[in-house]
Amino acid sequence: MKKERVKRISVSEEIFNILHKKIISGEFKSGDKLSSQDKLADQYSVSRNTIREAINRLMVMGLVSSKQGIGTVVEPISAGCYMSSLSSHLSLHPITVRDFTEARVAVEQITVRLAAIRATPVERERLQEIMNQMGTHYRDRDIDAFSEWSSRFHIELARMSGNSVLLKFLETIWDFLRNFISEMSVIPDSMEKNMKYHNDICQAVIVGDGNGAQEAMRRHLNNIIERVNKNSNSEIVATSLFKDR
Repeated sequence: MKKERVKRISVSEEIFNILHKKIISGEFKSGDKLSSQDKLADQYSVSRNTIREAINRLMVMGLVSSKQGIGTVVEPISAGCYMSSLSSHLSLHPITVRDFTEARVAVEQITVRLAAIRATPVERERLQEIMNQMGTHYRDRDIDAFSEWSSRFHIELARMSGNSVLLKFLETIWDFLRNFISEMSVIPDSMEKNMKYHNDICQAVIVGDGNGAQEAMRRHLNNIIERVNKNSNSEIVATSLFKDR
């Protein structure tokens, strides 16, 4: 019998999903005050730290805010918040490798080009620091940590692009991106390839070469498609995705 992998989620993620659903569904409305962290911890039989982690994630998404003297308050749901909720819908409707990779092709080439053009010196240093972390976990052969930092690399590029919609999209597919990289990293030579392409992208961004950064990202995604086609039944036609314009 073929073994099946079961996705394990943390307790804080379970609490986040519960609160997120209540906000998106309208059960918690704009202006509503959430119970204190102590009360929520007691309600869900978890630690206060677990509640804090879940609420911090909701704050990052703009779904709640902390108001002095009041507590944690539900914010009006904006277009960005609806985009953030997309991850919940994607979880209910499995996406294919082809769908996921096509979306990355469409988004990440323009994202990295803008990042190279707009990045500040501080942001370029931060990107190099992420590369250094990837290198450390690559040498340790720690696939989970490597995948985590590899996905952070792509999120950081979106942040550096200065485009809030591109950033929100990449944040929305964060879990899919991290899991995809983790699955790909078990393929022979995959981590080596990822290090090479990520380094090429990083260096192009650091010197402000928009064309070079976009081309490096194109090669990176093209290589992913080739490896997927070679090592799985998920056929993707690389030539149709990477036609010269």
